[in-house]
Amino acid sequence: MRNNSILRRLLYTSLLLLLLGVGSASAQRQYVGVKGGWGEGDVRLYPHWSSPPVWGKLNGGFYWVYYGGGKSSAYLADEYTGGVCVELELLQRGFQYAALDRNTKRYTYGRHMNSIVVPVMWQPHAFFLEDRLRLFLNAGATLSYNLNAGSIEYYIDNETGGYEEFPYEWQTVRDNRWGYGLVVGLGAGWNFERIEVMMEARYYFGYSDIVKRKTIYLGTQFLRSPLDNINFSLGVAYHWNHSGSWAKSPAQRKAARAARLDSLPTEGVIIENGASSDL
Repeated sequence: MRNNSILRRLLYTSLLLLLLGVGSASAQRQYVGVKGGWGEGDVRLYPHWSSPPVWGKLNGGFYWVYYGGGKSSAYLADEYTGGVCVELELLQRGFQYAALDRNTKRYTYGRHMNSIVVPVMWQPHAFFLEDRLRLFLNAGATLSYNLNAGSIEYYIDNETGGYEEFPYEWQTVRDNRWGYGLVVGLGAGWNFERIEVMMEARYYFGYSDIVKRKTIYLGTQFLRSPLDNINFSLGVAYHWNHSGSWAKSPAQRKAARAARLDSLPTEGVIIENGASSDL
């Protein structure tokens, strides 16, 4: 019942973020892109059990960002705005801990799995360097599904370095295929006309258990086992809107500077030989 309550709150929060991001729209803009990266996986075991992070986990997928609202601008380059980002990605996850069914001083048990993850996030941002640099924050909720393909379990002999690997068999009575949690990330994008190259660091915080808790499945000693991930990603996106390019072109930036200069007060100012003096 508690898990269902948490899931409902996460779904309501995701829906609210989506409505806030889209409901404020006055000048629609959006972009689509592809991303890929590398990072680590981990598990939080309760009661506490040592579980070091496992590096080398890959991620990749597609993302779509929708922006709306903010101040009106001839170039549609808002300094601050909010929008929604939705992704479909393949995320490698995994964990290790001292083996429970072998000599715990000698063997380490580990698992690796592939998950389909759908993050739904609020994404505020700010522009710098004449709108070429965009800094952004991602914050939202995730829904995931663990795949059969690529799921393995393994043992590492800490004395000899030996490694044994076996296919992992998912069992309904023991394993949770579906998962949910929160996500937060910080990133930066550099605009080349309608192309943006971005990089981001992101933390996935799991709420659901990968193995059902001891009160449901007696074959485990853990009461909780949520998964976490930390990833670093690179992406490339194409962006557009209904009224022109998001980022200003060099000609547009030059015209904007000329317009600002033309708008400066000139009454009472005499310009002679490149120098100016007040009357």
